[in-house]
Amino acid sequence: MVASTVNRRSRYREYAQFLRVSADRLDMAVAPGRLENLRSKVNTERNMFLAWVIIWSILALICVAPLVMLLIAHMDMPAPGFIAAQSDALYSQLRIGDEPTNADFVASGSALAFLAAIVIGYAPIIVYAGPLNDIEHAHRVLKSIERA
Repeated sequence: MVASTVNRRSRYREYAQFLRVSADRLDMAVAPGRLENLRSKVNTERNMFLAWVIIWSILALICVAPLVMLLIAHMDMPAPGFIAAQSDALYSQLRIGDEPTNADFVASGSALAFLAAIVIGYAPIIVYAGPLNDIEHAHRVLKSIERA
């Protein structure tokens, strides 16, 4: 399992380096048709990472919403009318008597889910930092060729 992950990571690093070298060596006088093909490959790789981060960031925001609502209700923080009403309703449903035991569990779960979503969302960017730099370099080179 670990060997396949390392092997996949090294193959991706080689692919990103190939895109970078191809963009650096692209000669518009010799191969103008390669620009569109290379640009689509580079944009596909960039968009995959961007979509990954956006999806997990939205999921993290959804996960942290119950925690924020419970904090608003528990600490009587000022909030817009609709949000304050929903926060109070959630807090009153989760509270047993005078002790907010269920509210504590929901808040803890919400915080843990938020942290997990952030870690899962940004871990590939940290792990694949080198290949991402190669892809960004290729993107900048292709943009400068396109402008010229």
